[in-house]
Parts: sequence; C-alpha cells; structure tokens
Amino acid sequence: MSELIEADDLALLTSGFEAAMAEAPGPGEADQSLYDLGWAELLDAAPAQGAATAFSALGRSNSAASLLDDVVANALGIAVSLDTCVVFPSPHKATAPAQRRGDTVVIEGLVSARLEMANTAVLAVGNGEGAVATTVDTALLHVSAAKGVDPGHAYRRLSMEIAADALTPLATRGTWEAAVAAAQVALAHQLMGGARWMLAEARQHAIDRVQFSRPVASFQAIRHKLAESLVQFEGAASVAQGCLHDPDPLLAALAKSLAGQAALTTATNAQQVLAGIGFTAEHQFHRWMKRTLVIDTLFGSANSLPAEIGHNLLSEGSAPRLIQL
Repeated sequence: MSELIEADDLALLTSGFEAAMAEAPGPGEADQSLYDLGWAELLDAAPAQGAATAFSALGRSNSAASLLDDVVANALGIAVSLDTCVVFPSPHKATAPAQRRGDTVVIEGLVSARLEMANTAVLAVGNGEGAVATTVDTALLHVSAAKGVDPGHAYRRLSMEIAADALTPLATRGTWEAAVAAAQVALAHQLMGGARWMLAEARQHAIDRVQFSRPVASFQAIRHKLAESLVQFEGAASVAQGCLHDPDPLLAALAKSLAGQAALTTATNAQQVLAGIGFTAEHQFHRWMKRTLVIDTLFGSANSLPAEIGHNLLSEGSAPRLIQL
C-alpha cells in the first residue's frame, strides 16, 4: 500500500493533533477538536496511516481522547462519527466482548467515554465460529466508574446480561478479526508514543542531573537502561511500521505485544533513571506510566498475547515470514 499522505502534510497533522489533545480538558472536548481538524476524513482516506499518526500523538500527549471507537468502527466498515461507540473486549483479551446464551447475551467488556455522547453502541457477539456485529441502545448499558491505577483514562467496565432481542443485527463490510488487528496496531503506536515521551524525559534528566561533578548520563548503568529501552522501542516500531502496509492479524498481535513490552520496559527504566523525582506527583512521569499500564491491557497485553500468538502458530504448524528483509 502506497503512502497517501505527504510527509510534510503528515507532520502538520501530527502537530495539530498533539496541540488539540493537549489543550482539550476531557475526552469529549478532545474528540470534538480532532473531528474539527479532520480526523474522520483522515481515517477514511488512509486508515492505517491516519490511525498511526493520531495514536502516536495520543501517546505523546497522554490525552484521554476516545479514538479507538472510530478505528474499530472504520475497520468494521461503519461510518465513524461522535455518535459511534464500540464495546471493547475485557482487559487482556481480544475476543468478542459478548456471548449469546439462549435468549440472553452476556457482556463482559469495556466502553470509552464516547458512551456519554452516543445513542447506540456497536457490540460484537460471539457465536462459536466468529463474531457478528450488532447495535444496542446505550441507555440499556450500565457501566462501572473508572477505578485502578489510572482513573483519568477513557475506559469504563461493562459487565451485565441483556435480552438477545434488545440487539439489532448490523451489516458490516469488515470482520471482527480485522477490527481487532486495526485496534492492536493503533494501540501499538499509542504505546510507542508514550514510551518515546518517557524515554525523552529520562534522557533529559540524565543529562541535566549532576553527581560527583559529572552528568549521570555519563554513568554506564544509566546508559544501559536508556539503551535497553531504545532497542526494544525500535524493534517494536519496525513491526508496527510493517503493519501499515500489511495489516495481517498475526503481525498486528505481534506489534501490540512488542510495543506493550517496550513501553513497560521504558516505564521501569525511566523510573529508575528519574530516581526520587520520578515518584513525585509534581513530575508528570507518573501520568504516562499509569496510562501505559492501562493501554497495555487493551486488545491483549504483553503478558497474554505471546501465548495466544504461540497457540496460533502451533495450530498452523508453521511460522510465516511476516516482514520481508
């Protein structure tokens, strides 16, 4: 797939997205600002490249904008809008968030802050052979308040049962598998955007901080921590970049897994390099670290995806060449 957007235009879009995310106080305001900048048109014209651009900016700005709904909806072939809300799988999972049991549908998943603006939600229901897309009135969905390490994130838990006749079948051009792959690639770029910010903060601190009349950046242990993060980051970035031209589900899962591991490693190493100041609420590092812990769990995590990838490879009986070197 050829690039649809020139590098200069892409850089301008990136800076515009980051500025809009930084200025908007909450998910609703951020979403509206991004739509005003042409986010929906960008996603429609260049889905992979557009998502990579926006989610990289999302990671660097640490915004709680609810763009994942749009990425999944677009991959399913649904027109995106601020009225588009999607039910996502539970943390660490990538399977359909709902399962039908007789006349009842059991839902275990997540929804974003977009739920507050939408009238209907898109819900994938597993049927044993795959998943079918349906819609449900958002007034019927009851979510739990945000809890845990990062209450500022955009996602809320959804755990309930609903009558099957409350769901309306939805005709889609894309499959749930394609939607999962698109979400994993987008989230990989968000994780790498956050990792890039944390690594830059740690590097600058190492340059500025002086001990024994020398910048701590000159100490071998500090250099090793920063280098380890950079190596993992660049490896994950190369796989995620390959997904922009070949959105293979296996490659997408690998990109998300590697990006999650790289971001977690970077968070750990950056915390050690920042030392005492990294533990304070006054320093912004804790916000990126907490967001990394949340984003890593969406659509499979660095812990859950390797086993899933290995299981798929064993089932296929071979390991495909995912990237031509």
